[in-house]
Amino acid sequence: MLRHARALWGPVWWLPALPWLAYAAALAGRGAARWDHLAVAGVAAATAYTSRRSRRFFLNALPFLLVFLVYDAMGQLGGLAAPGRVLACELRAAELALFGVQRGGRLLTPNELLARLEHPALDLLCALPYGGYVPVMVAHWLHLYRRHAVAARRFAWLAFATHLLGILTYRLLPAAPPWYVQARGCAIDPAVESSPAALSRVDLMLGIPYFRDLYSRGATAYGALPSLHVTYPLYGILATYRRASAPSLALQITYAALMLFAAIYLNHHWLIDALLGYAYVALAWAVVGRALPDRGAPDQDPGDLPPLAEASGSQRISGAPRSADAQRLQTKSASLRRFR
Repeated sequence: MLRHARALWGPVWWLPALPWLAYAAALAGRGAARWDHLAVAGVAAATAYTSRRSRRFFLNALPFLLVFLVYDAMGQLGGLAAPGRVLACELRAAELALFGVQRGGRLLTPNELLARLEHPALDLLCALPYGGYVPVMVAHWLHLYRRHAVAARRFAWLAFATHLLGILTYRLLPAAPPWYVQARGCAIDPAVESSPAALSRVDLMLGIPYFRDLYSRGATAYGALPSLHVTYPLYGILATYRRASAPSLALQITYAALMLFAAIYLNHHWLIDALLGYAYVALAWAVVGRALPDRGAPDQDPGDLPPLAEASGSQRISGAPRSADAQRLQTKSASLRRFR
């Protein structure tokens, strides 16, 4: 087994899955490990060491594995929200100043305006993107991984870069969500736990504590700014807009619009949070799009593509050229050598 690992990774054979295995072991030692910690550590180890093909999958899925590690570790650190640093009523005041709407002689935030539409059908409709964004994102990425490796890589690294910006903001500029301000006002409680807010109505309707359990695992209650939920549909749109069919693009845009509506309607985010999330996606895309250009290459089986380390030039790629253009270039180079 050691020989197999060395063949896959060389002298750093011990490194690839170590962060996730060590993290899960540390949490288990404290009695704080959950099933998802163990599952992610198992996936990281299995994909890193099973075969060359699984190694390639590990490298392509690495941004998602890193997002899980960084986000979850933020929650384990604790102490991220000193009361004097948390934005609460300041955000509501800014929301009213920028997007306030007059109704019945009162100036309302978009959250308060949409709350007047409360209906079980709307609750269920908005619960769909909030309850299924992780499976939808993973399924979309897996589809791209099978069809076009470059688009899959752009998708994954865009998600990582956006999350990194969001997580840094959570730590440096913690902010209370609308449900907190409406329930508790401007006083900040550092020990408050995340809440499903209006999604608790869906739990009550369905008779299962799905959203309560989901939000009990949240890294911080003061992570309203930015909204990362609204960014999830954009990864696929940006990674595939050149090759997506019209129905696929329309479906993705509808999904993005529903996610934005749900974030406001469910009282999880201010509109300011959503706009900052969009700005972070744009910033991340400016970097990722330049680092991983999509030149419209035909779809290929990811098993035929070199690993990320090889594709970046850190290892020499040998063998037959992988496209007609590369073959022509190789022929011209040989002709030039003979001429000289």
